[in-house]
Amino acid sequence: MAGVRDKRRRPQIATATVWLCVFAMFALRLQSFNALEEELRRRRGWERWVGGRRLPTADTLGRVLAGTALEEPRALVATLTRRAWRAKAIHGRPGETYRVVAVDGHELWASRARCCAECLIREVRDGEATVREYYHRVVVAQWVGVTPPGIVDLERVRPGEGEVVAARRLVTRILGRAGRLIDVITADALYLEAPFIDTVLAAGKHVVIVMKQEARALYQDAARLRALQPPQVIADGQRTTRLWDLPELESFSTLHRRMRVVWADEQTVRHRRVGGVKHEVVEPGEWVWVTDLLPAAVPARKIQQWGHDRWDLENRGFNELATLWHMDHCFVHDPTAMEVLLLTLAAAFLLTYLFYERNLKPGEHRPGTRLALAARLREEFALLPGAPVWPEVQRSD
Repeated sequence: MAGVRDKRRRPQIATATVWLCVFAMFALRLQSFNALEEELRRRRGWERWVGGRRLPTADTLGRVLAGTALEEPRALVATLTRRAWRAKAIHGRPGETYRVVAVDGHELWASRARCCAECLIREVRDGEATVREYYHRVVVAQWVGVTPPGIVDLERVRPGEGEVVAARRLVTRILGRAGRLIDVITADALYLEAPFIDTVLAAGKHVVIVMKQEARALYQDAARLRALQPPQVIADGQRTTRLWDLPELESFSTLHRRMRVVWADEQTVRHRRVGGVKHEVVEPGEWVWVTDLLPAAVPARKIQQWGHDRWDLENRGFNELATLWHMDHCFVHDPTAMEVLLLTLAAAFLLTYLFYERNLKPGEHRPGTRLALAARLREEFALLPGAPVWPEVQRSD
């Protein structure tokens, strides 16, 4: 991050110093800029972490991030993930040869009072009145079916455009920058549009996308063919699946190419404890996926697996980052600062995950969870040695 710059002409506190403070804020799981400012005042180890005597205030953090160029944080995340893959620090299932990335949208926060020029706007009902809400939404790409589930990149949804338009920009960028590390894009039914699929296929990659719209000709043709052929029955632990593989369908008229449909009827046995009594409940599920991959290359069971892996983005991505990393907190209401913060969060998420999984040795001293690791790091910040941690970073303070 020595090359990161912002719009200030003669900064008294270097941009790299600000970025290192924000990175540590996420690594230590601090909840806000104000909490970070309090840590900067109380603990002496911060000066050795950032290598300077002048430490930023909460207002300085927001102002500097709002003027920071996005290219350096994006390049940093790309470099970290590329090196992690090359070092085999990110690993998937045994024998897996495809690398799958899930793409989905996420709403960060909403306000009925404060807005900026890049806010999205909607009207909602509040009792008898209709009120206007201002909110921000991003599209995130994340590897799924692997550990750690690193974030590839993200893109903000701009005013006047839909989520899929932002996703096309995101996919174009990540396939141009990290295309060798991505083989398949999986997404929700919202992304079952010809322009999005064309963007992925034009880069030589593949898609696995949920189909829910029963009015689609492709859905109706698949339903008719499904009724004419027996399913493949697969018993896998508590789940039994009836699987239909329906290739070479021509009903996706706007795509102008044949697509394959994989249809799964699932019965999953769940154990529930109600009033101290254990009950066995069977949960039904029906899933339909559309893909360009041929049956000879990838079996239907693998398509089903990748389709369910998409939930990694929700469970191991959005849920964890929002609940434990404060992803949805409005640190500063500025669109550029928001993207810099999320990219910094992506770097902190990956590096602390790798440090916990790959670097810590077993023993009583090892924190039991990654959340406990953050608390341990916070305690030991004051014990940093006298020399600066990042001597190569050029600072102007």
